[in-house]
Amino acid sequence: MPVGTYIVATEELGKELAESLLPRRSAVSDTNFVLDYFRLSADHRLLFGAGDSYSGKTPANLVERIRRRMVAVFPQLADVGIDYAWGGFIDISMNRAPDIGRLGSNIYYMQGFSGHGLAFTGMAGLLVAEAIAGQAERFDIFARIKHAPFPGGTLLRTPALVLGMLYFQMRDMF
Repeated sequence: MPVGTYIVATEELGKELAESLLPRRSAVSDTNFVLDYFRLSADHRLLFGAGDSYSGKTPANLVERIRRRMVAVFPQLADVGIDYAWGGFIDISMNRAPDIGRLGSNIYYMQGFSGHGLAFTGMAGLLVAEAIAGQAERFDIFARIKHAPFPGGTLLRTPALVLGMLYFQMRDMF
């Protein structure tokens, strides 16, 4: 299923303020079901992202929605400007695990990284390369993960996903 994920870049914060937010300059992802993620750029901007759209449409008030989430984490940025915003759609699987496998003996696929593509696609590519070279043990571990289709069929799966994610967003808040 497609999920919109979006990110903003603040105006330049200056070295002192930026380092007060993330002293070790770590890239961070929270543990909510609908996660936020953030890091500092080389020019001392905060890059703050959020998975925000489960309907297949980009929200009209995108920057303000992400700003509210950013200020909830970093209240000291309430008056900081947003210079850039961008995003796009990723794909998620029902169980939020990557869907990796083969079709026949020589067609491999990798999909459904569920927001962890940046971290996992390199590893998935290595697993496919190993499998092609005849060392498929690690690839086969992931290929054995069972994946179910989203409920509701073509007509109802997007509304069902929106309702389900609304439930998990509410759970994250309380």
